[in-house]
Amino acid sequence: MDQLCSRRHRHASFRLHIGVIAADLQCTNGRAGSLGHRNVMNYRSKVFVITWASAVLLRSAGVAAQVSVDLENIYSNVGAIMVWRVDSSGTPLQLLGFVSGTLIRDRVMVTAGHFTGPAKALGELPPSLRFFASFSPTDAKDPKTWIPVIRLATHPSMPPCPPPPQCDPTDEILVAPLEPGIADVGLVFLEYSPKGIAPARLAEQGRLERSEGAQTTIVGYGTTTPRTRDAPFDIATWDGKRRVRTSVLRKVVDETWALWAIPSYVCSGDSGGGIFLKPAANPADELLANVSDGGKDCRRHNNNNRLDTRAIQAWIDDTIAQQLGRI
Repeated sequence: MDQLCSRRHRHASFRLHIGVIAADLQCTNGRAGSLGHRNVMNYRSKVFVITWASAVLLRSAGVAAQVSVDLENIYSNVGAIMVWRVDSSGTPLQLLGFVSGTLIRDRVMVTAGHFTGPAKALGELPPSLRFFASFSPTDAKDPKTWIPVIRLATHPSMPPCPPPPQCDPTDEILVAPLEPGIADVGLVFLEYSPKGIAPARLAEQGRLERSEGAQTTIVGYGTTTPRTRDAPFDIATWDGKRRVRTSVLRKVVDETWALWAIPSYVCSGDSGGGIFLKPAANPADELLANVSDGGKDCRRHNNNNRLDTRAIQAWIDDTIAQQLGRI
């Protein structure tokens, strides 16, 4: 089997669940076999849809996460980012997956790179998929709150899931927990700015090194219970509410990763959510990091991607300038 296909990127929280059509989408030892051009494109689209839908959802069984709904809309700049299968007219038919993200510019959200990564492999989105963001604190599933997503960008350190047949959709997701040098970060570009929402302020560089032991706030749209092992995603298990939980920063690992308190209470759909610190000298919360890995049971891991480093902030600034110049 092709080396890229056989590589197991073990990310503890974001395993793939491909259901009954997995047999139709296996790697063919690194070869396209007898697939014609049209079948290869259909194959790629199917793998892309399945990989994306499953990669953004944690799965397991366990206890409910101890979180509270942001009823006062304190973290209004944290939103849900949804992947919908649509018909030929663009009408949403099926919610395939969702994550969280934080508005950091008028039309730009920062989220997890393992969510934006699959688009990097194909180069463009299949027409059967549409992405929407919502900043509703209580019902992100309400179409009246949706803002279309027009572009995605992924940090270059994220290992790509190459187009099939080199990528086996039964492999685990793109990045192992705490893998050195891998920044689990991506950007989402919106069609227009959400009204009345101020972007979050990125923490000053090096803030995490000076904040070990500090209490932070993790914000996201995750479910309240882990998914049952290998069960298909059920939209009824997600209420579309923004939730918050406090967590102590335990340790800065390196220039990319940091560890937060266990149990994490970070669950399905919290990926990409914002982690905030309120400095004593500033009334506004600073965005320190984004959620990467909460553990299969929404408890045992709390490994997250730093946003306070010079390298990451430079990539964000450069990518925004480049991408907005094309829109």
